[in-house]
Amino acid sequence: MIKKIIIGAGVVVLLLVATLAVHIYMVTSSRPDGPNWAMSQIDFNEDLDSLKSEKIKTDLLAIEGMREARINTKSDFIILLYDRKQHNPHDLVKQVNTGYEIQASLFQPSEDQLAASCPAINKNSLTYKLGSYFEQVFTN
Repeated sequence: MIKKIIIGAGVVVLLLVATLAVHIYMVTSSRPDGPNWAMSQIDFNEDLDSLKSEKIKTDLLAIEGMREARINTKSDFIILLYDRKQHNPHDLVKQVNTGYEIQASLFQPSEDQLAASCPAINKNSLTYKLGSYFEQVFTN
């Protein structure tokens, strides 16, 4: 009975590791066709009312290559998901600045923020170590 449980647990672990390896391979493999999605945050240097923020959001979503736009009026920023083959984030900031007569700037994360890019993952965990290993294998 215990032997069957140990064998079953081993098989499950092997399947999970194989699934992780296949997932990382698929994510890191190059796909030249289709959109190349990027996400940027544009910070506004002034308070936005709900009407102006909805106008900005609607106008930006009407642009070809934009997939999603989310505005946070309490913290005064917008998150954009766009095809980076079609758009440059600095050009999007210029477009917002000139089109709506407001001061906006592209959010640039600090070195500390970049180092802690995913605070949800414990870097000492087995999952993180396996993921890092497979990422290195498939990207080199």
